[in-house]
Amino acid sequence: MRSLVLAALVALPALAAAAQPVPPGTRLDGIAAVVGDQVVLYSEVDALAPQLAQGEPVTDDLWSRALDRLVGQRVVISQARQDTTISVTEARVTRAAQEQVARLAQQAGGEAQLEAAYGRTLGEIETSLRDDVRDEILLQTLQQRRMQGVTVTPGEVQSWFSQIPQADRPEVPELVRVAHIVQVPAPDETAKAERRALLQSLRDSVVSGQATIEELANRYSTDPGNTGRDGTKNGGLYTDLRLSEVEARFRAATAALEPGEYSQVIETPFGYHLIRLNELEGDRVSFNHILLDIPSGAREAEQARETLLVLRDSVLAGVPFEGVARRNSEDPYSAQRGGFVSDPESGQRDLNVDGLGAQWKATIDSLDVGEISEPAPVKLLDQTDAYHVVLLQKRTPAHTLSVADDYALLSQYALQDKRLRAQQEWVDDLRRRVYVDVRAPRYEPAGG
Repeated sequence: MRSLVLAALVALPALAAAAQPVPPGTRLDGIAAVVGDQVVLYSEVDALAPQLAQGEPVTDDLWSRALDRLVGQRVVISQARQDTTISVTEARVTRAAQEQVARLAQQAGGEAQLEAAYGRTLGEIETSLRDDVRDEILLQTLQQRRMQGVTVTPGEVQSWFSQIPQADRPEVPELVRVAHIVQVPAPDETAKAERRALLQSLRDSVVSGQATIEELANRYSTDPGNTGRDGTKNGGLYTDLRLSEVEARFRAATAALEPGEYSQVIETPFGYHLIRLNELEGDRVSFNHILLDIPSGAREAEQARETLLVLRDSVLAGVPFEGVARRNSEDPYSAQRGGFVSDPESGQRDLNVDGLGAQWKATIDSLDVGEISEPAPVKLLDQTDAYHVVLLQKRTPAHTLSVADDYALLSQYALQDKRLRAQQEWVDDLRRRVYVDVRAPRYEPAGG
């Protein structure tokens, strides 16, 4: 029987946990296992087991599974180290180690607190992370390469679903398919001038050394990407992005910089930016930036609504919705697809109504299938405030999970399950080629 988690698709779990140093004072109570030329410490297993327990007591069996997970990690790392087709640049290792130090500093309450906790400078902590970070990049690269070729057929989806007893098949919430045409109100000119002046003063503070761009980004930036899901700030840091994928004016300003240099204040459709280039390697770029968005005024909002009414009338008169959206919608995520809205992570077109948010739900609840809404406010994925008209293309009432209604969702679950099994088989095969000496008395191999 397969278990389902309908709240969200669970990503294929990586074998490696994020590398981090062991804080001073942690008891290193010996070697739990030796894998090739690597070791697994008891303290590592003790740290991972509570994560697997998810709030439940840590049993001997669960502790053994944690050890098994770490042994599997080391086995794959051994294979990745020998794979000459995988290369990791020192620049990439440096970026990843710096990101990890930044995350640790956030968790510790600041850089000074982190240095005090570990009794080391930030540079020394970063250096201590480099080998583990390099191994993690190797592992993830090899794992992704292996899993790319794993797919599922319709027959496999049906077979996977048939193993779920009827009584265990969960309820699927109400789902909708929607498309929209978006207009973003022009910025208020007074607010625009004030935001530019503020960012110029922030640049002066950074360039003169009175403050860091990280500090000011955490205090002033309106970029939603500056805040993680747990509410922590990242100092406006972006790493390993494709330069070709960023906004054109932002790209031009970034490409003109040398590492460590600051841009002038630049304007894009998102607002005003200050950029510090950290590294540019080919098309891959790392930078910190501060974004100050520009609010719109009442007059500009009304103009956006009037434009949408004209576009809506065109569709009602017979002009295809998709064409109007491609030519006129100002939502970069959906316009090129004819206004079709999909989940940004899974690509699913069928969306949970409750997951869309209050603004979306209020608009959709007023529509029958095939109807187009009046202009309504919406917050876009990048948190831009805008207005849109919505076409309700399909509504699926809440129902018991079935292949007929939920094939796309089930195919992702079946693929996830198949990849998990393929991954375990692969690791088991690698184990037969790598020296493994398990010394922990409580250890019992998975499936043993």
